[in-house]
Order: sequence, then structure tokens, then C-alpha cells
Amino acid sequence: MADAAARSTRTLSRKGAADADARRVQRGGLALALLFFVTAAVGVACGSIGDPLGPPDKPQPTGSGGSGGGGGSGGGGPCTDGEIRDCHVTLGEHNGILSCFDGVEHCTGGVWGPCIDGTVSSRPAPPSPAPDNVRPEDDGTPIIILNHTDAGAGPCANNPCDPSCQVFDEDPDSGLKPDGTVPSFGWESGDLGDFPGGLVNKGLKEPCAQASDCQFNMHCSSPASGTCSHSKCAVGQGLYPECDPCVKSICTADPACCLVPYGGTCAHDPCVEGVGLKTSCSACVKKVCDQTPSCCTGTWTKACIDAFAGFCPKSCTGVTGDWTQSCVDKVYSVCGSQCQSDPPCAHDKCYSGSALAPACDSCVAKVCQQSPYCCTSKWDNLCVEKVKTTCGESCPVKGDCVPWLPNEKDPKCSGIDLSLGVPCNGSVPVCNHGNAVAPAGIKIIHFPANSNQYPKCEPDQSHPEMVTCTTNKPIPPGQCINVTTCGLDNGNREIMVNPPGAGHLAECFCENNWTLYSGGGNGCAPPSCSSVTSRTIRKVNMFVQFDRSGSMTTNDRWGKATSALKAFFGDPSSGGLGVALRFWEHYKPKAGCDDTACDATACAVPLVTLGTLTTQAAPTDAHEKALIDAINSVTPAADTPMYPALDGALRWAEAQQMANPKEQFIVVLVTDGYPNSCNTDPAAIAKLAEDSYTKSGVLTYAIGIQDANVQLMNNIASKGGTSAAFFISDQGDVQQQLLDAMLQIKGNTVACEFDLPNQGLFDPGNAKVVFVPSAGASTTFPKVASPAACGSGWYFDNAASPTKILLCPSTCQTVLGDTGARIDVDLGCPGAYEPSTYTHVYQATCPAGTKVQWGYLAYNTVTPGNASVIFSARTATTNAGLAAASYTPLATAQVSPADTQICSMSGPAPCPVDLYGKLSLPAAQQEFLQLSITMNPTSDKAAAPVVKSWDLTYSCPPSE
Repeated sequence: MADAAARSTRTLSRKGAADADARRVQRGGLALALLFFVTAAVGVACGSIGDPLGPPDKPQPTGSGGSGGGGGSGGGGPCTDGEIRDCHVTLGEHNGILSCFDGVEHCTGGVWGPCIDGTVSSRPAPPSPAPDNVRPEDDGTPIIILNHTDAGAGPCANNPCDPSCQVFDEDPDSGLKPDGTVPSFGWESGDLGDFPGGLVNKGLKEPCAQASDCQFNMHCSSPASGTCSHSKCAVGQGLYPECDPCVKSICTADPACCLVPYGGTCAHDPCVEGVGLKTSCSACVKKVCDQTPSCCTGTWTKACIDAFAGFCPKSCTGVTGDWTQSCVDKVYSVCGSQCQSDPPCAHDKCYSGSALAPACDSCVAKVCQQSPYCCTSKWDNLCVEKVKTTCGESCPVKGDCVPWLPNEKDPKCSGIDLSLGVPCNGSVPVCNHGNAVAPAGIKIIHFPANSNQYPKCEPDQSHPEMVTCTTNKPIPPGQCINVTTCGLDNGNREIMVNPPGAGHLAECFCENNWTLYSGGGNGCAPPSCSSVTSRTIRKVNMFVQFDRSGSMTTNDRWGKATSALKAFFGDPSSGGLGVALRFWEHYKPKAGCDDTACDATACAVPLVTLGTLTTQAAPTDAHEKALIDAINSVTPAADTPMYPALDGALRWAEAQQMANPKEQFIVVLVTDGYPNSCNTDPAAIAKLAEDSYTKSGVLTYAIGIQDANVQLMNNIASKGGTSAAFFISDQGDVQQQLLDAMLQIKGNTVACEFDLPNQGLFDPGNAKVVFVPSAGASTTFPKVASPAACGSGWYFDNAASPTKILLCPSTCQTVLGDTGARIDVDLGCPGAYEPSTYTHVYQATCPAGTKVQWGYLAYNTVTPGNASVIFSARTATTNAGLAAASYTPLATAQVSPADTQICSMSGPAPCPVDLYGKLSLPAAQQEFLQLSITMNPTSDKAAAPVVKSWDLTYSCPPSE
């Protein structure tokens, strides 16, 4: 953009003579005036102001007052004769220390007199307040829209001793950014919305656990952790290999991360901390508990483990492991999945794991004030839930397959990393998300559907129907190309890039090198710069089969466990979850689910039929109320006919799964005992879960409350596709433990929020959210300004720097209630950016007897990659004289070699930028200043810097 085109001039002056008088700086003697003149050369320290340029009718503060509440020297409006107040004048600032003159003012003739009769003192310069919200408005320039009226500079609101300090506070809507010109991404891809649902589900296994779960040029973000005792993305106790496929791979690579699977009869391995153990489960355990009863009546602690090792010296050798940061790092290096981090915390607060330190994060401190165990014992799923409920912050959807964005590279991959996008009309997008150029001639192979080769890193290339082609040009980092020579016909195909063998290139991961093709007719379109291009709603439904045997009265297990159920049903995060509930043995709603009839068909009839929870509380949420009423109507008094109870729940889930293939059905079996009637064969009971899983894909979760058969519950979970059971001690907090297990089972269903990439990659004004219902025409949801404006529609989390799109509550319910529906988020991609320069003229106005002195510049920018923002200024005594003046460089905002993207009024040095020192005399004391902001995009022109805000200050020291 040409300088002339961007230039605009605005005279910023104070409002009225009375306001000018209110800020006039006077001095009580020649000596003081000379002292101020000499020391002012170091500049005047002014804090930034929160909102000096608000609506014209908004009251504006005057100068900084003293303890008497008045303003600065010679200001503050009318007064009563004889009145006296404190006054404070800035003499200078050195390294964060203000030199101030502290005196008094006398009211004479209804006007405050000069600041006199004082002393010189030093004090720390005050910090800058947090920046205010952005305001929309037009100032007439081609790039930027400002939203304040021409009200002039406002007072520096955070300075204790300079009433003359003024600030121009600029917070343009959406920030300054160069305009894009032509599309910068020269490839096309297909739309998963055109693919059969089964093919999409094959390529995207969500919640994902590892890289191979996410094909179609996507990666697994914040991977799910199956039934592990804590997230694999967080440090903590060692994990069992079978709890998650990625964990199993890590345990193979580094056994020290993991626990050896336990096959004994205790509630858990005695070499691992956990619930209190029964003395009957092991002779060594009995010895420990005879010595320290709390190890069995309370919690099995590290001290219990040490005592156990003393009684059975060789029993713990090689049994335990610790899930250290090295193990967490292998989630990326071994599994190819991306965990988020949150330094300086031991792990991100959105992952369950070891206890966190309150000082590591303000939200963590709030959570631990409410629930101290989160910072003393462990950061479990309840602590994670409180990140939302207590702090109002959101966590990413666990196990989300997230598209790679155009120009996006994996910062951890120094070489090449290839993937394949969504094919369209016979064309295959081949992408490279490493940091090195992928050469031409890379091999591509494809097989017919169901070839048993997908998604292997080493497929069998002797397959008789395999077809080969190659890439025809290099692929730069973050880019894709289209290959149209692969001979794709109208049949379904399984496609891989860079297979092993001749011509194979080393790359960071091979697990994500596949895509699937669904024949012709899939339209091609330019790439999207949305991090979520399409999300299909897959409702999760659970049948909770809950034990009401008489043993549940022990230690009030019943009261605690049912309280946990109520809390789970009432948790807002359970909104959109389908729930059916039955107790066993119980004659309601159909007799026969007992130890006499052993009727699985009776056990298959829920007491509360399937319904969907909402985010509202009962009784507004009618289904939550029905569940709570049912719990309140039942008391424990029965036996434990586990076989028909599980058989019935699984029959219900299988029938529902068959009738609703787009939904996921699971069974949650909760018990505190052993099967003591009907078929009590453990192998037969576990086989029920196995048959249901292999035949219908129904998952079975097992929750054992203390005294449950450990081996049986683990077998049920393992055979039912969920790896391992959850175990709860009735000596601990049963309610908390059960709620924690239920939250982990629920996992993360589709959230009503969508993460966005860095704002340099898209224009917020182009955002579009389209709802494609399972039946009927699609709807474009309207954008609203904020949650307060919600009826239906969506909004940005931050209008100036959006990082998420959030659906309004009513819209969220509409979406979650339509299984098989799809949400499409389209941001489009920016054009190629060119360097642009924005200039603006500021006029500083001072009262008679004082002179202008430019003070400081502060700014807030985002500079992706090697983009930069250069600030410079020139001054003159007249507006016309600016054209003949030369610009003086002030600062450069960039990421490296030093990160200077943010330069605040509160420092640290060398911020804020010292305008007085940079401009020098006489330029630093000339009335007109023209600020120039040059925005340089990345060298590939694909991403642009954004200038969020900037502040300029000046003061009016006496001219005598």
C-alpha cells in the first residue's frame, strides 16, 4: 500500500479551555522549574490508560491526585477558596523509579494554584493496567477501522505524579493487517461431506489415540487415553500397556514407563498406590495391614508399598514404572500425536495426571483453593472439569482429528512429513508438513477397498491389484500438490504415499500417510484455512446397569455412589449424552431380573428409558429429573445376578446400535461384589462383553467398587473393548472416584466450540458456520457479537484476536440433538500478502506556559514466522512541515532473534520505547508527530502480522 494512500491526519486536542486549565502544569519557583527542565530529559513515565477514547459522554479522569483526592498541579476543576490539596509532579524516571515533587496546591479565587511547598521523593513506576476491549470505528484509512470519536488524547490514568501526561490509546477493531491480493495456495482437495459415512469413520477414528487414527491430511490433537488411570499427555504413575494402543507402543519402546499387568486377586497391584486392600487377597498384604491397619481400611500408600516390599522383597522388582516427561514426549515421537503443554505447570491442566502446583497457573490456584487434593494428591478428571466450571476456560476436545492448515508445519519435524488429503475427481492432494522440501518422484500406491493393507507402514506391495504413480514436482514445507496421474477409477481405493522399498524417503512419521477414495463425483475446491472443516455429530448413549445388592450399604457405598451418579447427570458437560438406567437385581420395571428367574430380557428393560441430557439443570432438564427421581426411589436390598444383568444391558445396546448405526452405544456395569447367583462362571460373563463388542461394536465399561472381583471386572472390560476396569475404594471418597470414572468414560463427545488457527492465516470477517442436518436443507448460522447477544448463532471468543468459534447454547442443543448432522466451518484462505505501511498524524496540545514533550510508545502485535512490524516517527512544528522531515526508527516487532512482539508500558526494559530519547531535541518537543507502521508479511507471503494496539504518550512540562 502506498504511503500516501495510507496517510491520514487527525488533530487530537483536548476538550475545552476548562479541561486545558485542569491539566496546566505550574511550578512554585524558578529553582523547581529548572530542576524539572533538566531531569525531564529522561522522559516522563506514564502508564497506559484503559479506555481514554470512549464515548464522548463518558466521564474522563483528570490528572493523578494525591491523598486528598485532587488532581495534578493546577487542575481538577473549580474549588472553594482556602481549600488545600496534595499535588504531585513527575521530575523524571530512571530504570523504573520515578522522581516526584510532592507538594500542595491552594485554592484562590475558585482556581487551584501552583504546586508549591513540597519535597522531592522517589517511588517505583506503576505497572500498566490490562488492555481494554477493542472498539470498532472508522478513521478513514484504507486498512484500519478505529471506533473512537475525535476526542483527542486522554490522561495517563496510572501515574501517581504527572498530571500533564496524556496518551493516545489505539485499539483498532480486528487490528491492523495487510490486505491479501491473490490466492496463495495453488492446490485443491475434496470434501469429506461427499464421502460415505463408513469411509469417513474408517479414515478418522475419533476419539483418536495415535497418528494412524487420523488420515485425510489430519493429525491427532490432544489424544484420548482409553481407560488409562490418567492422561498419557501428563506425567504421573506408570500406566498399564493395555489401557491404550499408543501407551502399548510406548511401553514396548520404553518399559520403564509402564506397569506390568497384574493378575492377582487384590483390588490392584500391591506394588502400586491405590485403594486400601483386603487382608484376604495376599499373605504379604495381611502382614502389612496387621502392622499398619490403615493400608487396608484407608489408602494403600507409598509407605504400604515399602512395607510390602519388606515382607516380600522380590515382589516389586521391575513391576512399577513412572510415566515421566520422557514417556509423555513419546506420545509424539512414537505415536505421532500432539499433546498440548502449559508451562510452567508439570503438565497441561486439561489433562488428568500428577498433582499440580498452585503457583504454576492462576486457574490451577483457583481449582486447588476449591479442591485442595488437586494440588496435593492428583489432578484427576474432576480437577480437569473444574477448569471449565471454576475458571470459565475451555479445554480442547480430546482425541480430535484436526486438519493440517495450508502453510502449517510440524515444528518438531526437521525433515519431511508427508500426508494425503481428500481425493477429488481422480486427483490426490499430496502434502508435506515437515520443515524440509520433499523432492519430486515420491512413490504413491493404491489398493482396492478392504485390501487389509490400510493403514500399515509396510503394506504388502505384491498385491496383484496395487497401482503405482509418482509425484511430479517438489513439495515445499507446509504446501501440497495435486497428482492426477494415479489412474483412480470409480471404485473405492486405499492410497498411501512414500511406501518402503526403492525410492523411499526418511520422514518423521509413516502412520499418517494414507487416504481413502470414494470413486468419481467428488468435487474439487481450494483448501480451507479452518482448523475444523467438518465435524459430524456422533451421539454417545450409555446404559448404566447399577448394582443394588445389600452389600452396597457398607460404609454408605450406596449413598456416595448414587450421589456421584446424580452429579454426573447434572454436570453441564454431560449435555448431549444419551442415558438409560436400570438397577439389578430389581423387579422394576419388569420382574425377572433377579437371582431366581435370571431373565436377561427383563434386565434389558431400563427403569429410565433412553433420553438425552441437556446443559440445563433439573427440573428444566426433564431427563435429568427422571434419572434422579428413579435413583431416589430405589434402596439396596438384593443379591448379585451379574450374568443376566450384563447380558440384558448388552442385548439392549446391540439392538439400539443396529437401529441407530450413526450413534455409539456403550454399557457401564457398576458393582461392588462377586456374581453369586444365576451363571457365576467368570469366563462366561466376560464372553458376553466380547461377543457384543465383536458383533456390534458395543463397548463395555466395568466399574468395581471395593470387594468387586478384580480379575473378572478387568476381563469384562478387556473383552468389551475398553482394556481395563475402574476400581473404587469405599474407604476413600467414593462419590469423587465414581464421578471421576464416569467422566472419563463419557470422554469428549462433540463440543460446541471450534479451535481456530493463528489469526494471520484467516480473515475473521470471512468466517462462516454451516449446519447440515441429517435431513433437510443446510442452514448458515448467523454470527452474533457476544454471548450476551445469543439467541441462535455463534460468536468469537475474542472479537479482536479470535481463537475459537463458539455456538450459542440453543444452537448447541439443536446440533447435539441431530445425530448424523454435520457442522462445516469455512474461513477461506487469505491471498498472498504484500508489505503495507500505515501512517497517522498526532497533534499534541499543551496549555499556555508549557511545551510538548513526547514520552513513550507501547504496542501489541502478532508476527507469525519471519513476519515483522517496523515502527518509526517524524515530527514537525506544523502539519505541513512533516513532509520535509525524516523518519526515525523506533522499534521492530518480530519473533526472533528476540521476541519483541509485545512492548508494554509496564516494561521490562527496553519497553516502553523512549520517544524522547529516540527523537532527540528539538524533534522530541515538536507539536506534530507522524507515526509510521510498516507491516511485512512472511517471506512466502502466506501469513501477515497483526498490530492489535498501540499507545503514544506526551507530557506538558513548563516552557520557562
